[in-house]
Amino acid sequence: MKKINFLIILVFVVQGFFTSCTSAPLSQANGNQEPKDPPNVLFVKQLQDKLNQDDLSGAIEHFQNIPDELKDDLDLKLLLASLYISSGDLDNSEKVANEILAENPENIDALELLSLTYRAKNDNTNYKSILKQILVVEPYNVSANIIQAEDYALNKKYKLSRDSYRKALRTEPNNIDALFGYAQMSYYLDDIDSAKTYFETILQIDSYHAPALAYMGKLSAEDMNYLRATKYIQEAIKIDPTNYDYYLDLGDYFRNQGKYSEAIDAWTKATEIEPTYFLAYAYLAGCYDEQNEFDLALENYHKVIQTNPKYYYAYEAAGVLEYRNKNFPVARQMFDKAYEYNKNYSYPLLNAAMYLQEKDTFNAKKILAALMKTMDKNSTEFQLVRFYHDSYSRNAESLLISKIAKEDNSNKRGKLNFYMGLYNEINGSDTIAKEFYVKVTNMQAPMFFEYRLAEWGIEK
Repeated sequence: MKKINFLIILVFVVQGFFTSCTSAPLSQANGNQEPKDPPNVLFVKQLQDKLNQDDLSGAIEHFQNIPDELKDDLDLKLLLASLYISSGDLDNSEKVANEILAENPENIDALELLSLTYRAKNDNTNYKSILKQILVVEPYNVSANIIQAEDYALNKKYKLSRDSYRKALRTEPNNIDALFGYAQMSYYLDDIDSAKTYFETILQIDSYHAPALAYMGKLSAEDMNYLRATKYIQEAIKIDPTNYDYYLDLGDYFRNQGKYSEAIDAWTKATEIEPTYFLAYAYLAGCYDEQNEFDLALENYHKVIQTNPKYYYAYEAAGVLEYRNKNFPVARQMFDKAYEYNKNYSYPLLNAAMYLQEKDTFNAKKILAALMKTMDKNSTEFQLVRFYHDSYSRNAESLLISKIAKEDNSNKRGKLNFYMGLYNEINGSDTIAKEFYVKVTNMQAPMFFEYRLAEWGIEK
């Protein structure tokens, strides 16, 4: 829930009251004493003091002392309702706003307060009803259109969201929230020129607007100008030095410049800001992995799993590195978890292969038998799994190799060749195994994790 900027309302209220109240006759006991403020002026002064001290509860409690002549004042009721929202007392904010609307059903300020109250209560039915009322009375109402735009954006209705921001801008062309929303939706809609224009407009109004600077960095990165992108995001970080996303972007821009150490520093900073969120750990793991810093990569993959157990790719990546370390029990755990999220036959097949390397034929065949029940019996993959499961047959091997060679899909053929190589490695035919591995590594742009295993197999 956004807090109402009730101090803005207060300025209007106080100005009005001091204009009218201070013109009232002042009472004094004698000519030598300071004049005493009348109750209405004293009430507003004391209220202003509490608000200047950010004393919300004190300001709300102060309304119990409101003079009779101010009890029905509309502006003070609006202020009280906004104070209730800011303090989280949504029931009372709803009550006061409805009191105002009972006297004036089309009071826009009260409708806006009520819409924010219902929104904070997650009362979508009443919230949307009030929002419609506001837009019927004022189709270009700034607050209502911004709120509606935010809702559209949350539901990924980016075009409708941008239209609502446009309506808000028709009333207030320099409204920063509406400008930013319009620019952001343009970015999501791939209208890069509009996004850039509106982000630049924001920075002309407020050169310290960190989110606009961050998006200018994204736009520069889209043009592959990573140096400029880095400068923009570094400016954003100076303004908002604890923003997690900014450090993710900074690391990405450094990485694309080949500055891996700086990228790692940026992502490490992100983990310090949000140690329970997974994404920076994933970036760190990937970067370490690319640099062959396998132990550090593995450490961060396990951090990803710890902070986001549903991110199945981390199980696969960790399993691959645990396999490389011959830590087969943990590798199998990782592949088992990956298989829960993605029914890739490679995971159980590789688990079975690890059992075979440990001379545990019983558990290997148990996995392979269960896997075959899930597969198309006419597929080459099924023939491969059965080849692992059954007693060795030269004829079966020849038929399988021939079938693999006829596969049109290169990634599918590459995976199958890897497992033929692994079968030979398990059974002591290292030369033949490496021949199969070379077939895999000769591929261009492979899209399967076994490619790395084939590379490591050749290095043995």
